[in-house]
Amino acid sequence: MVEFIDSHAHLNLPEFKKDLEDTIKRAKEAGVIHCIVVGINPSTNKKALELYQKYPDFISPAIGFHPHEVKKIAEKDYLELENLLTQAVALGEIGLDWVKEYSPKEMQIKHFEKQLSLAKAYQKPVILHLRGDEGLWKTAVDILKNFLPIKFVSHCFTAGAKIAEMVLDIGGYISIPGVVTFPKAEDLREAIKLIPLDRILIETDCPYLAPVPFRGKRNEPAFLPYTAQKIAEIKGVSLEEFSEKVKANTIGFFSLVL
Repeated sequence: MVEFIDSHAHLNLPEFKKDLEDTIKRAKEAGVIHCIVVGINPSTNKKALELYQKYPDFISPAIGFHPHEVKKIAEKDYLELENLLTQAVALGEIGLDWVKEYSPKEMQIKHFEKQLSLAKAYQKPVILHLRGDEGLWKTAVDILKNFLPIKFVSHCFTAGAKIAEMVLDIGGYISIPGVVTFPKAEDLREAIKLIPLDRILIETDCPYLAPVPFRGKRNEPAFLPYTAQKIAEIKGVSLEEFSEKVKANTIGFFSLVL
């Protein structure tokens, strides 16, 4: 069976509270062998770690403070994050979001740098949430350069080729969501053509962004093969070859022991 790893899932959100067991069962039946469950604030970080304790064969936790959330984060939250970080496979999701700007830009930058410092100190890879115009990406890249050779992935990447090159040029990985299946995502499909196979991860970002033919429904890990199939077609390789390569990328990036 073709095997997949969901590099970014939010099974720790309320949308999965009622049917998590069934969700995991469906994922396994679809060939998804593992999920990185990602926190965005203190409560979802704790939930990600709880799910890891309950499903250690299927879930690995990542913990961090999302840019939307940083205006609520206090010093005690950082102390807790640092205490829990040894149990996580990555720090994230962290970054900058200048589209909605729920937290002020300067505050986002301060917390982004603070969390990158933690990731470097604990030698953890970083899951990045970056959303905005080219100026945001330039700002993010300039910040990241100060922390290299930190390992990082640009999660839920939906930008074009120029932005992809900026990420690749400083050694980043790029994780592709179900958006790649959307009819209007031509810029993303063009970007994928230039991303080397050894720098691609795939994700659901569930419960958001379900791929075609499930668009508009709650996304879940079982839908990941539809994203993989589309990218394999764009790259001109078989689904088997693509999934094996991306599985190896994901295991290596997060230092998973499966």
